[in-house]
Amino acid sequence: MIDRWECSLIRERGNKWLLVYGRRKTGKTWLLRRCSGWSLYATVTRDMECIVERREAGARLSTFRECMREVAAELRRGGARVIIDEFQRLPDRYWEVVASASWEAEAGLVLCGSSMGLARRVFDRRSPLLGLLEPLRVDLAAVEDTVASLASWGLKAVEAVTWAIVARDPWLLRHLEPRGEPWRALAAEAPRLIPSAQGLVGEVFEEEERQLTRLYDAVLRLLAKGYWRAADIAARLYDAGLSTSPSPGAATGVLAVLEELGLVEKLPLWRTRRSRRYYRHRSSLVSLLYAFADQSEELGLPPSPEQVRARYGVELAFNIGEMLAYAKSLARGYSIQRERDIDVVLLDRRGRALWGYEAKMGSIGSAEAEELAKWLHGLGIPHAGVVALMGVKGRSPRGLDEILDAASMLELAERLREKRRRETKKPRRSGEG
Repeated sequence: MIDRWECSLIRERGNKWLLVYGRRKTGKTWLLRRCSGWSLYATVTRDMECIVERREAGARLSTFRECMREVAAELRRGGARVIIDEFQRLPDRYWEVVASASWEAEAGLVLCGSSMGLARRVFDRRSPLLGLLEPLRVDLAAVEDTVASLASWGLKAVEAVTWAIVARDPWLLRHLEPRGEPWRALAAEAPRLIPSAQGLVGEVFEEEERQLTRLYDAVLRLLAKGYWRAADIAARLYDAGLSTSPSPGAATGVLAVLEELGLVEKLPLWRTRRSRRYYRHRSSLVSLLYAFADQSEELGLPPSPEQVRARYGVELAFNIGEMLAYAKSLARGYSIQRERDIDVVLLDRRGRALWGYEAKMGSIGSAEAEELAKWLHGLGIPHAGVVALMGVKGRSPRGLDEILDAASMLELAERLREKRRRETKKPRRSGEG
């Protein structure tokens, strides 16, 4: 189990009314069952029924009408929290029932769902639920939470940092025990895990009453193969007959949908010619599995540990960047230069680069580190750092403002985990979402 900051927030909100939403298999249900202290848990099924659970009485099937009557009664009774899971499946006419119960409610209510646009529908000006719920989007587990939790299980610092890259997707831990080198475990289990990743994506579209079309699947495969510019993705889609236009706009719309679903993220690019945005998979695990999907499906060959490791370093850099950005209260960016990419660029609100980092799974030599610092400063970045999980070889390099190894990344993760939990206890100002 990953000890997640969202658990503290859910507990802190007490009897508040919450809307918990996000991509499938990110741990929403697990968080609510573990952290909310519920007295009634109703899950809306695809078969137009509810599974109603009470702590003292177990689970039973119920019709929508009976389920909503029981929910309203429990809210008026003022016991512990009431939870409605897979709320997006509930017909809109029952939203009025939930809203009307708010006038007499003594208990807290949590609505939970995975549907694209659920939050938009709930907070629409015509929604009967408008103004009643506080939103909480559940993403992948935070990097710092995952690193610190894995270390608490007995993993060494290097193992905790490297495994965290894929263990942020909590469903993986049902299939693999985090021990040793993660790229070896992924290589061995890829044929079994790839269908799970694709099924996860397919579930998202099924919930929206659409099939996972070749178009969306093609975009996810292109991202995994290293295509990151909307223009290049659009050209490939057009060549494959999946789009009617090769213009970048043909791809940005698809990418926006995938971003809203929590499957894709875009990063601002700093001083990169002809491009302002870098698109990538939000999940490193899904990215790695999609990268070898063709090899596994078409040739029946699992990837080698060396193939997975070669891509693993790229994913490590993005996740380290996310953690460092939170640590320094800056925005995470990326930069592609003629000489090389800058693994981590941290930007201020005006888009100015304040920090640049190189990230390595192994070690770095002192001379190489000094040359890196000189290069980053020459680009106009005031602070230069290195994250080398196995440390620096040789004397202490000059010109670097920060040097982090696996042990110091673990220490940072533990500090950030406490910082995040302190922040969840701060009272929210009016208007904050």
